Amino acid sequence: VFSRRWRLEFAARYADTITSMLNSVPGGEYQYGTQPVTTEEARLSVGLLLGATQSLETGISRASSAFQTSATSAVFTDYGLQDIFLRYVLDSGPQNQFYMQLYRQDVIQGEESLLQPDRYQINSVGVGFRRDTGRDLTSELRVAYTVTRFTEGLWTPFEGFTLEGDFNLAPSPRTALHLKLRRAPLISFFNVSAYYLNEGGTLEINRALGRALGIRLIADANWNTYSDPILVTLPAPGGDLDQNPQNGLIDAYENLLPSEGDVREDRVVTTSLALLWHVSRAMDFVTAYQHQEFDSNVIATGTDGKNYHPYGYESHRFLVSVSV
Repeated sequence: VFSRRWRLEFAARYADTITSMLNSVPGGEYQYGTQPVTTEEARLSVGLLLGATQSLETGISRASSAFQTSATSAVFTDYGLQDIFLRYVLDSGPQNQFYMQLYRQDVIQGEESLLQPDRYQINSVGVGFRRDTGRDLTSELRVAYTVTRFTEGLWTPFEGFTLEGDFNLAPSPRTALHLKLRRAPLISFFNVSAYYLNEGGTLEINRALGRALGIRLIADANWNTYSDPILVTLPAPGGDLDQNPQNGLIDAYENLLPSEGDVREDRVVTTSLALLWHVSRAMDFVTAYQHQEFDSNVIATGTDGKNYHPYGYESHRFLVSVSV
């Protein structure tokens, strides 16, 4: 904040890490392995008070991800995002805000992408509601009409309503609830689908058992529907996508021939339970159990000639961590 009418916020983040493909993208598009990745993010927003109950907000954010060379990097594509928004905000009370929003996102994928578009845009217009639901707690719901555009003129565009909800409640001094809802197109790296429609929700419950102990329960469910039917057969043999052997099939997806023409649909359900122990002011101990079940309609053919579900799995994970 730099005056009584103007507000300025800036944030930046850099990470060079190894991520699990289970958690690489919202909705859980990938299901095994790890991948080195470098990410950069920056965000700038400006607010202007127009009066006692009205204000304007605008902002821009940029993010990029670069996947380093590894055994799994061939299935990823470097990409960058740029978001721009403009909001007109109306205060309807000391705790409530309504707003109208214009939003645009530009996506640029790396040159290595041969099946997905190099550039596309997401434009939306919508309304939202924000409410203070407790001390340092805010809840927000946004509904918009969203359209995607591809500069090459190919692929299936998305047109429809999207939803983003983030609700925070504290029913008691010892209990906190966090609910997230989403219906939105998200970036895809799979086959010829430039995006997938993700519909999902997450419920997180935190309960303090005393001054030093607490538990956390998380339940997450996602349904993903991809934009385009699976493509395996090319118009003619050869080219960058069909090198070994040159049989007229896309090398990377040759095993998905039984699913050619089908639209990929996934269901991902994740539950976890964690025990938190505040050992001291400078140390926390966490032990957790996570169960994840991933179902998909995609069928592949194995080297033995038998069909199987490559994106169907069930996992159990145990985590122990200490932070200081």
